[in-house]
Amino acid sequence: MATLIRTLREDVRRAPNDVFGSFIDETIGIVARQTRDTVSFAVGSPAREALDLVQADDLAATVIRREGASALGYTMTEGEPELREVVAQGARRRGVRTTADEVLISAGALQGIDLLCRVYLRRGDVVVVESPAFANALSGFRNCGASVLEVSVDEEGMDVQAAARLLRQTGVRPRMFFVVPNFQNPTGETLSERRRESLCALAASCGAIVVEDDPYGLLRYRGHDLTPIQSLAVRADVVSVGTFSKTFLPGLRVGWVIAGRDTIGRMAAAKQTMDSSTGTLGQRIVLEFERRGGSAAHVAKLREMYQAKQQRGRAALEREFAGTGVRWNDPEGGFYFWVRLPKGMSARRLLDVALEEGVAFVPGQAFAVNADHHSALRFSISGPTPDRIDEGVRRLRRAFDRLAA
Repeated sequence: MATLIRTLREDVRRAPNDVFGSFIDETIGIVARQTRDTVSFAVGSPAREALDLVQADDLAATVIRREGASALGYTMTEGEPELREVVAQGARRRGVRTTADEVLISAGALQGIDLLCRVYLRRGDVVVVESPAFANALSGFRNCGASVLEVSVDEEGMDVQAAARLLRQTGVRPRMFFVVPNFQNPTGETLSERRRESLCALAASCGAIVVEDDPYGLLRYRGHDLTPIQSLAVRADVVSVGTFSKTFLPGLRVGWVIAGRDTIGRMAAAKQTMDSSTGTLGQRIVLEFERRGGSAAHVAKLREMYQAKQQRGRAALEREFAGTGVRWNDPEGGFYFWVRLPKGMSARRLLDVALEEGVAFVPGQAFAVNADHHSALRFSISGPTPDRIDEGVRRLRRAFDRLAA
């Protein structure tokens, strides 16, 4: 415990110009520089075949032909009013009581998280996160001068009771809790209903905000949807972050934040010093797709596609790694498996060998600040085709055998 408190204090004392990035994004460049054919399980981006389904060329041409130069100009900082209403309607269908003026359209979910950091966090504040956690968010918190308190994830998501114990033992009063409640990045686990309620109660007792980042919630393949944290919160202050990147077109960089009007106003002021407004063309392409009524059918196709890939990935792991001591979980949706190697084996060292065999993934330590995930890795099924998944896992087994020898 003394070590943990000392680590939090050291975070506060670090140089104010330190800047943290994400090894997840670095893997894009690592894979691109490979001279051999490489199967990538590293990036959590939609499949190429999923992007082709939306007929983006026709959507963009329609918008530009109909709206001309106005589709390429500036728009309101808070976002296109019609798109804000689309987001609000989607939230209301999931049980969140909100209106369009409580929505801000961001340049992807990551900008929404960054804006929340600017609005809520100051140097020395503490953010409680899942461990392992979304790497880009971890860097965002640290770039604002906040310290990160990591709480383990199990099959029910963040262990909220463990978080409460840790806060009592350390005497820390956090400013923010950050969770990816559905099919978490990187583990694929989902925060259970009872823990969602417990999290709200704990945050309320601390006077902390809960940030609910939910890019994968629509991509459920088994089981039933769980209640959004924002719809549960009676006492706690909950902000919801979402994106069209996982279910539509990631390159458009269109996401959103749902929060109280005062928070939206403060975020808009911060956004005006960043990019003034999210790209108008991207927002209107999303709107055109929504107007055509294709989003529900499109998401249904995505579920079918990714479920098949998840099943293929699970079967390939079972076939290639039976009896090796390698273990993995069984998420009900999303893009990821969390793969645990035998104790003492380094996923980072495995990656070096894997790249020589023509396969890539993200080592577990990319998703931590101080916690130890050296013997784990994130395995993303979203990008490769089913046949490529089979081939990639075969290559991964060859790399494993080389490292274990």
